[in-house]
Amino acid sequence: MKIVQIALFFASVYGASAQTGCDGTEPEKWYPSGGSDWTNGFCKFERQCNGNYGAGFSTELACCQGQFGGQTSGVCLSNLPSPPTTSPTLSGGLAAFWYPDYDTAWPDAGCLNTLPLPFNANDRPTYDTQLDCCKAAYGGQSSGKCLSQLASPPTTSPTLSGGMAGFWYPDYESAWSDAGCK
Repeated sequence: MKIVQIALFFASVYGASAQTGCDGTEPEKWYPSGGSDWTNGFCKFERQCNGNYGAGFSTELACCQGQFGGQTSGVCLSNLPSPPTTSPTLSGGLAAFWYPDYDTAWPDAGCLNTLPLPFNANDRPTYDTQLDCCKAAYGGQSSGKCLSQLASPPTTSPTLSGGMAGFWYPDYESAWSDAGCK
């Protein structure tokens, strides 16, 4: 009688394994997790033997798209190593517009066009040129920091065409007997 019970025990253990195809050597894949809470669902990298969650996915992104596509909470995608953002980076790393640098103190700030943007769309003003941005966001900035960052910044003593200053001054570099006005 004991032999029959042992035989039934082994048959149930190994028979069940044979039915599900689970022998512990199955590859790990990405499977949906979170139970019935789809809004907060995410994907886990694990070994599944019973097939409750399908064949699994080769990547976390494929799992999120396949099982949680359209998830407005964004929980699944936020778990990715490099999750998508609301301000995607364009090639080259520069925006086609300029914006004020609100993360820097006003006297030291200027205008930026770097990506990724530190703000969401329509959260701060944008300008077509760096000069327009400086004039609008930092007009009256006594430090002149924003204007000094322009490719050709204005100077406090502009020169006239031809390099002449438009006024005369004494020549202190020459000997008194040879000096005159420049």
